[in-house]
Parts: sequence; C-alpha cells; structure tokens
Amino acid sequence: MESAVPAEKPTGDMAFEDAENREGFEYSFHAKKVLGALWLMVLLVMAVPTIGASILNAQMIQDLQMDRAAFGMGFGLFIMMMGLPGPVVAIATTRLGYKWVTTIGCSLFVLGAVSMATWVTGGWQFAVAFGLLIGAGVAFAGMLPAQTVVAKWFFLRRALAISVVLSAIEVGGFISPPGLDALLSVLDNDWRLAWWFIAALGAIALITATVVIDEAKIDRAVAQTLTADSAVFMNPKVHKSTFEWTLKQAIRTRTFWFLLLFVSFVGICWVFVMAHGVVHLQDIGLSSADSAIAVAILVVGSFIGNVGAGVWGDRIPPHYIAVVAVVLMAVGLFLMMHPEDMTGILAYALPLGIGYGATQVCTMALIGNYYGKNSFPMLFGVMMPPSTILSAVGAGVSGALFDATGTYLIAFWVSIMLCLILVPAMLLATPPKMASV
Repeated sequence: MESAVPAEKPTGDMAFEDAENREGFEYSFHAKKVLGALWLMVLLVMAVPTIGASILNAQMIQDLQMDRAAFGMGFGLFIMMMGLPGPVVAIATTRLGYKWVTTIGCSLFVLGAVSMATWVTGGWQFAVAFGLLIGAGVAFAGMLPAQTVVAKWFFLRRALAISVVLSAIEVGGFISPPGLDALLSVLDNDWRLAWWFIAALGAIALITATVVIDEAKIDRAVAQTLTADSAVFMNPKVHKSTFEWTLKQAIRTRTFWFLLLFVSFVGICWVFVMAHGVVHLQDIGLSSADSAIAVAILVVGSFIGNVGAGVWGDRIPPHYIAVVAVVLMAVGLFLMMHPEDMTGILAYALPLGIGYGATQVCTMALIGNYYGKNSFPMLFGVMMPPSTILSAVGAGVSGALFDATGTYLIAFWVSIMLCLILVPAMLLATPPKMASV
C-alpha cells in the first residue's frame, strides 16, 4: 500500500494523526496515554477486589463468623463470574466498543461494593454482592476488554504493552493490601466503611474510561501507521501470525488445548493462593500485618515476572518463558506451606509471584501471536469460562478440605502437581500450523 502525499498541510487532529503516522502509533505519546488509561482501569477495577480485598474479607470472616467453605464458595463465584461471561464480553467489546462495556462493568462494580458496605451479613449475601455483582463488574471492566483492545492496537510491542497493562494488578496489589490494612486500623476494623472507599474507586474508573479512551481516533491512528506491512513483523524468533484464525480452526489445533490447560491450571493455583493464602498464614501464627506484607511481596514478585516476560516476550518464544514460570510457581507453593518468619515469607512469595506474573503475559501474548489479533477476544473469551469454573471449584474444595482436615496441605500438594504437569504441556505448545487443521 502506498502512502499518499497530502494536498495541504494538515491541522488539528489530522496533524496529530499525521505525526503519529510518521512515528508509528505504538511508539507515540498517544499510545502511552491509552496504555496509561487502561492501566488505571485495571488497577482500580481488578487489582483491588482480587488482591487487596482479601484483607477486608479476612476481617469480615471474623466479624460474621463465616465458615471457610461458605467464604470459599463466595470467592469461587467471584472468580467464576470474572470468566463465565467471557464470550459475551468479547462479543460486546467487539461490537459495542470498550467504553460501553466498561460502563456496564463499572456500574456493576460500584453496586457490588455498596452492597458489601450496607447489606452483607452472611455467606449468601457475600456470594451475591462480592461473587455475582463485583465479579461481573470485573469481567466487563477488567482484563478481557483491556487486553482485547491491546491486542487490536499493538503488534510490534504486543508483549510489552500487555505487560504494562497487567502491571496494574501488581502495583495495585502491592499498594492495596497494606493500604487497606492501614485503612482498617484507622476505621477501627470497620470493613464496611472500607468498602465505601472501594466503591469510590469504581466511580473513578468509570470517569477514566469515559473521558480518556477515544476508540475511533485510536483506530484511525493505528490504521494510518500501516504497521501491517512492516518487515519487523516477520521475526523468525517469535511467531506472530498475520492470519486470523476462526474459533473452529483454532480448537482443532493441539496448541489451543495446551493453552487452555495452562490458563486453567495456573488459575486454580493462583485463586487458591488469593482466596486462602491470608487466612492460611494467620492460621499458622502470622499476624494480619505479616499477611499483608506477604501479599505485597507476592505482588512485587508478580510485577518482576510481568515486566521480565514483557521485555523478553517479543524476543524469545513466550512458551519457553511459561515453562520457567510454572516451575517457579511450584517452588513457591512448596515453600508457602510452612513459612515461619519474614525470611520464609520472602522465600515463597518471590518465586511464586514472579512465576505467576510471567504466566499472565505469556497467556495473552501466545493467544494473540499464534491466532491473530482479531481472533484474540473470542479465543480468550472461550477459554475463560472453563478455566474460571475450575478455579472456582478449586477455591471451594480447598475451603471444604480445610474444614474437614484443619489444614491446607492437600490443596498445596495438588497445586504443585498441576504446575509440574504444565512443564511438558508448554514445551509442546508450539505455533499451530494450518496444515494440521
């Protein structure tokens, strides 16, 4: 395709877009602003409820004397709702656009947070408010819509862009546990008041999506850079498909099922850590402050893994990075069973966090790289329901096992086994070939 010479000097938005065309959208200030807005959305809507809220939930369990099985099922429902609407969210994001989908999500998120602050008194109310409402809010305003537009708008620097957006989870997770723990102290352990603060964060996210993201303008900027013709795309080391696979074609490849296994098993392990990690640490004698620090270290490690996979994921095949990541997770889970002091916390949280952070970048990058940017939302959306169902069941079963045995040891060993199964699976998750379809 040939670029036309403008008949007259462009002005206004056209001048801005012409500058982007010469520079390339992915290297422009506009791209940085877009990534910043997506980053803030994920931080406010996803990082706080999935990581930071564990501090509030631990206090809620004590105040309401909620049994672990009921809590585990409520948290499992939250995880389930993050994934079950995946195909619907994917279709809605493609057809309605990012703004409309995130407006729905933020509204549900705020409603759920207000319900936690005013209405929850037992297990079933917790399941409705946190599991259904906040879970659905995260689904419609969290990672899937954000990564859908990242896959659509970024190609050359896809792994790096993915890692930037994903880093919001780590940053938010690092700040929110000790921050919410401090907030609880100020509020005399009134977790209901703290949920009003989280509701305000959801309102800020809604304003961000409405004001900052201009999808039509971004689409024009991406189209005018003509990056699809760049020879840089033909990187022999990292496969990036320019062919858009259909769902029917993708599910007939071996690699699709290995990726689904990867997403599911990693999800089971991480949800177990997020749902039961804090209460496990407190059960073995660590304080609430120690538990909050442990979560913060876990998230710092995840940030390191995220950034590392983002930097290297456009240079070496991400499925090799995934193998290292799951081995680190297995080591961290093993060491998490009996940490006795801060040294033990650091020893388990750092490798577990690094491994998990890297797996998230690998998942997004591999789907987009192997099957095409326009195929990403549907394929990832299809993978989310089964993986989240398994994660939700895992959280509930882990709680039930604790109630029956008084320990999480069985859950830990099962999680370690799942990580080790993924080692050969990801070695075999090579780029799919159309000849095999």
